[in-house]
Amino acid sequence: MELKRILARDIRAANEKAVAQYGPDVLVISSGQVNGLTELIVAVDLAPLTPEEADPFVKTQYATSGKPSGKFDVLLGQTIDKNKRDARERQATKVVKPIVEMAAKPAASKAKPAVKVVAQPVDESVKSAEEHDTLRGREIVALVREELNSLRREFKLGQQMAAWQQGGMQLPVAIAPLRDALNDAPIPVALRALLIDNIKDHDNMADAMGALNRQLAHSVEQEQAQTPVSGIHALAGPSGAGKSMMVARLAQHAAQLLGSEKVMVISFQDQRAGAWNQTQLLCAQSGVDSFRATNASTLKLLLDEHTDRKLILIDTAGVQMNERLADIRALNLNVQCHAVIPADASAANIRRVFDNADNVWASLMLSKLDESTQPWALLQFLTDKSLSVSVASHGDRTADLVQDVSLAGLVQCALDNLPLPDTEVQTQTKVQLSEREAAVNELATSKLAQIAAKFKTETTGLTHE
Repeated sequence: MELKRILARDIRAANEKAVAQYGPDVLVISSGQVNGLTELIVAVDLAPLTPEEADPFVKTQYATSGKPSGKFDVLLGQTIDKNKRDARERQATKVVKPIVEMAAKPAASKAKPAVKVVAQPVDESVKSAEEHDTLRGREIVALVREELNSLRREFKLGQQMAAWQQGGMQLPVAIAPLRDALNDAPIPVALRALLIDNIKDHDNMADAMGALNRQLAHSVEQEQAQTPVSGIHALAGPSGAGKSMMVARLAQHAAQLLGSEKVMVISFQDQRAGAWNQTQLLCAQSGVDSFRATNASTLKLLLDEHTDRKLILIDTAGVQMNERLADIRALNLNVQCHAVIPADASAANIRRVFDNADNVWASLMLSKLDESTQPWALLQFLTDKSLSVSVASHGDRTADLVQDVSLAGLVQCALDNLPLPDTEVQTQTKVQLSEREAAVNELATSKLAQIAAKFKTETTGLTHE
């Protein structure tokens, strides 16, 4: 693919220009404002190379592996295999070089003795790390493809909705900036259509914003789940969601309530480099015992040996999440599974977690609330699914555990970060500040009057106020 830049007076003109130049299947990567104009970055497909043009590339990059297949995942696998072979050759060279030098020193004048190279067995941890990297690379490729397909669907639905807005619905002029802000924000098309339809009956910005806040708060409102403090609980989610930190927060919270000797943490089949060391350090901060299970049999053995523990937390890997959860379910134990999702997760990432119908989730745990500014995909998921939220995290410390999760605050954060024009934002801010200042002044005046009246009655003969 190749990136192209398009400049137009507004987002609608930019979309029309992109479709006119590159066809209806053009993929929009990002949009923004540059010198008063709307900038649109789109991706277009490149023309395939001819055999003559591709021949130098094939000879230099894939001379040993044959003709390239043209598929990104296959090329990625070939590159990873080549890097593994190069690493093994470098490691073998480092081992053989000292042996050659030591054999050559005692008989420098004689013929050099033949050196026999003995193949060393590859360490199991190296094999596990290589397998983890391979699986992680494949999942990244699948996630990128799903994200691109999601963007294509959203773009087509956005074009249809734009045509519908032009043909039928007319909005008041006062809330036109809010409509444009909703169109520019990364809101899923279905949710955006509902929000725009909700503001069409209002004639000023304040009423429209209040209507959006009430609608979203009512849509995501649900009963909160309890914080896990007893039983066996497994945390799962995409890579980088903050599962290990969430496990450490829950372990520290339970250790303060029950005692550290009643809580334990198990790292289950997490082959990431440094993951086990991180788990040990986090558990050491709260004095909780930590164990490592490399397979389902070891996990079953640990659970059977520590039945006296009040709370057992299982930290799973982001790679092959569904397979790890299937292994846990096969143990036939009363294990409750919780999904850990960052507040700013994309719609494709959320679908990858919840599309598997075999997974039964006890609650949803939100991470990285302090880093989220556009939680629209999560808000749409909460409006469609009835999955209760148990805890959340707001910060990067183990003590930053939020038990009373306010979804209304998440809605307010999303609305506050809408790309509204500066004039509207400044006007609303000035009105709010002036009203607050007037209320404070009125309260201060009444308090001073009461103090002066009390002082005057207690000190007779004084005329000072």
